[in-house]
Parts: sequence; C-alpha cells; structure tokens
Amino acid sequence: MKLLKVALERRRYELAAHILVFGLVKAKVEALGNNDGQKRRFQEGAKRGKNSG
Repeated sequence: MKLLKVALERRRYELAAHILVFGLVKAKVEALGNNDGQKRRFQEGAKRGKNSG
C-alpha cells in the first residue's frame, strides 16, 4: 500500500495501475491456495490433443 500511495502522490498513474493489477493477481493466487511458488502440474491425460482422434 505504501508504494501505491507514493505512486499516486507523484502522479505516476501507470505505475499505480501496475501495482493494483499485481495486487489483484496475488490475491487471486492466494485465494486458489497455490501460493507455494510451484507451477501446477497436470495429469498426463489432461494434455490437449492427447485423446483427440
């Protein structure tokens, strides 16, 4: 929040927008419970085109 406040005070609206988007993405990841820094791993059969005939 401090960085957002500074960006707005200095009228750096593009930076403020990036900070807000980053915060939204971070909140979404935490809400999904995937905040351990590891990528999702899909099952072998779940790949696209694997079972399309």
